[in-house]
Amino acid sequence: MSNLDIALSLVRAGFYVFPLTPSGKFLQGFSWDTGASRSPKEVRAWWAKEARQRIGIHCGRSGIVAVDLDRKHGKDGFKSLKAAGLDLPRTFHYTSRSGNGEHHIYRAPEGEQLTIDRDLNGMPGVDIRSGIGMIAYAGTKLTRKPRLAPAPEWALVHKKDGWDYDAADLEAWLDAEGTATDPKQKAKAAKARRIATIFPEDGIAEPQLLGYVTPLVSGLMWGSGRRESYEAARARYTNDYPDPKYLIAFDRAWAKAITRVEADQQKSNSPAAQPRSKAKRAGESTGRKLILVDLDDVEEEPVYWALQDVFPLGTLSIMSGLGDVGKSTLLATWAKQIMEGSAEGDLDGPTAILTAVGEDDLGRVLKPRMRAAGYDSSTRRFRVITITSQGHATSLQIQEDLDDIRQAVIDTEARVLILDPVISYVAGDPNKPKDVREAMDPVRDLATELNIAVICILHHKKGQGTAAEKLSGAHAWRDIARSHIFVVKDEETGMRYATVEKGNYTGARLSFSFETEEVVYPNPKGRGKPIKTARVINLQQSTTTAHDVMAKQTGMVSTNSELRQAIVHYIDSQRVSLSPSEVAEALGEDVRKVNVYLDRAWKSGQIKKAARGAYHSLAGVDIRAERAKKGEK
Repeated sequence: MSNLDIALSLVRAGFYVFPLTPSGKFLQGFSWDTGASRSPKEVRAWWAKEARQRIGIHCGRSGIVAVDLDRKHGKDGFKSLKAAGLDLPRTFHYTSRSGNGEHHIYRAPEGEQLTIDRDLNGMPGVDIRSGIGMIAYAGTKLTRKPRLAPAPEWALVHKKDGWDYDAADLEAWLDAEGTATDPKQKAKAAKARRIATIFPEDGIAEPQLLGYVTPLVSGLMWGSGRRESYEAARARYTNDYPDPKYLIAFDRAWAKAITRVEADQQKSNSPAAQPRSKAKRAGESTGRKLILVDLDDVEEEPVYWALQDVFPLGTLSIMSGLGDVGKSTLLATWAKQIMEGSAEGDLDGPTAILTAVGEDDLGRVLKPRMRAAGYDSSTRRFRVITITSQGHATSLQIQEDLDDIRQAVIDTEARVLILDPVISYVAGDPNKPKDVREAMDPVRDLATELNIAVICILHHKKGQGTAAEKLSGAHAWRDIARSHIFVVKDEETGMRYATVEKGNYTGARLSFSFETEEVVYPNPKGRGKPIKTARVINLQQSTTTAHDVMAKQTGMVSTNSELRQAIVHYIDSQRVSLSPSEVAEALGEDVRKVNVYLDRAWKSGQIKKAARGAYHSLAGVDIRAERAKKGEK
């Protein structure tokens, strides 16, 4: 049965219908309030454009009151109705598309001016759609006009004080989705989603409420998650004040903020309104507002950990070190403990982990490594992020794919996201603070919004200096992290050390020592070469730190062979072509000396030579990153 057939059956039964997108959102540029129709000709024309379009019903024009009961976001409308002792008269009804709720359709009383309400009279999960309200129809084709019972008195929400107009704007806006066209807009949306989860729970007078809501609306103009953010902020604001008048006050403030922000956008997009100077004139409205918060009004919150005093939840951590010091092998052990629920920390039992792997082959490296760490893949708690474009595999890009990553975390209920190595997923120049910030600030905001631990693997560069100075690229890499774990190998003893070099949320500054050993497995196919990998052994806390080892090894680039190894490793870690001067600057070495070993590495087949004396890894260059790099010069 097609959606067109269902829509036509509704029209014949007297309902005013209109098209929604296949995902149930409002069509851009279509005014459903005035556009809803009972014309079969118009309905056929709408669904001829897209047969998968879903069906919306205008409640007011159709003369109906819809009681929308749902179980989601911790609410249960069925239990709320039962607890309130209210009867739900028998009438035409159907199960909602999610399968977790029901729509009960009643006949609206004639001559009454009705509107909509959410969590009716403080009943979570009980929404009313009437007057300006709409519902997304999820029932079957009607074979006859359904008999509708009169709406019960408790389900009648009367229009008053112009509330009907505000509610219409708010409902349409919540069910639409913003579109971000650049990383700044995506970052703004992510920040708004994060702020919604920490919206003040009390102490805001109604006149001040608009000032708090407007930044949220402004950010959410560009991204997804509008309704989720609105619900989160609304729940916090009304937590101590369940009286319906506070719900109405919040919704009115949100609707007014929509009007304000859309007006500012129209003004800024008008050619005649474009200022000649970037500076704002005194008194000019920008939609921004400075708000002072008294520290005494701030609620103190504890820090929660995925791994105690190492990986905090709600922010970003970095594990860094040279190649072949065991960063990824150590992280595999910690990840296994987190997934099975045995790690010391604040996670409640087993959990899922998502990872993006830029350098390691899944079947040859990642799966054997996780197996050696003791992970049981049959639990299906370890998921690898892959990206396709037009049916072909392509590389993950944080700025472009952040919304999809966010949804994947929500769908899998993962509490940890691993990016290994993170530099593989950053567009632009990873050595420039501006590019690092634009890429990683939204990731940190995502960690805060979803209360997950984001762990980034990053390679050190060779040369003298502190752990912070050895991070590939700018100091911005260290600045964005709230925990930095520095991993080194003592070349004399073979022992490895991992030290919390930076920990904004703890004073513990833990240090661990560990060793690695080779593990050989029979080939799962039953024939062919065995599987070889490495695992961590003898992992324990240590009084020796990675800094102690680094100080002992006077000069990490003390010999010519080490310099050549450092050059090859650095070029392999980049996705663009590099000149000798760029390599020398990154490693802190003399350019003439670097030029000699670049030539030797090229002649020995360790790297490739590009035009104009530049070099790149054997794997080639990322065209998009290469273009971005050239465009900035």
